[in-house]
Amino acid sequence: MDKLNVVRTETEALLKKIVSQYTLEVVEDAGAFQIVIKTEEAPSLIGRHGDTVRAFQKILEVMLFQQFKEPVRLLINVNDYREKQTERLNEMAREYAQKTIDSRMAGYISDLSSYERRIIHQLITSEYPDLTSYSVGEGRDRQLVVDLKENAPQTTTNQE
Repeated sequence: MDKLNVVRTETEALLKKIVSQYTLEVVEDAGAFQIVIKTEEAPSLIGRHGDTVRAFQKILEVMLFQQFKEPVRLLINVNDYREKQTERLNEMAREYAQKTIDSRMAGYISDLSSYERRIIHQLITSEYPDLTSYSVGEGRDRQLVVDLKENAPQTTTNQE
């Protein structure tokens, strides 16, 4: 059985334990598997702030690692959640950027995953030449900071 079929079979086996009706599409792209799931039960699969879909992806990665004895890169998208999440994060980034420009003071954003911080870093870098973004803190206390370049600490980078 080829890798694509194994990924599809394992995804379906796990998916059936969480939702009853769904459509599934698995495509390999540049060594990574894009898994697109459509379901009326999306909230059960996405979870609060995407926690469940991230856990689903991690569990599936571990299962596939055990079968293939090598890491398998996956990206799971449920009902276009990733696109909607990116739109929401870009809107949030623009709001924080405008507040920072208007107040000339740094804005702090908490409770973001590294993936979410990265999306905001990318938007700030590409659309706001006078602003910078960087992360401070560790673990659950990590925050993203949107600040004027002139006010930012000298050792910041825009990447996670």
